[in-house]
Amino acid sequence: MSDEIWNSIKTKVYGHYLAAKSLPEYCKGCGKTLEPTDLGYDPYTNIRLWVTYCCGVMDKYEEKVLEL
Repeated sequence: MSDEIWNSIKTKVYGHYLAAKSLPEYCKGCGKTLEPTDLGYDPYTNIRLWVTYCCGVMDKYEEKVLEL
């Protein structure tokens, strides 16, 4: 398999992975669509912290921010 074809396959698979990560999440208790709240960015670790809260449950998500 040529490098061009292999890179094309990797790009498509990674794109599907990123799309799956951005699907909306729902509360397991009431079914409401959860809206993430941005708690801020840590420049030392390049991580942005997001939280969702519903039905007494808080979930935390860390987003690795790419350096430019």
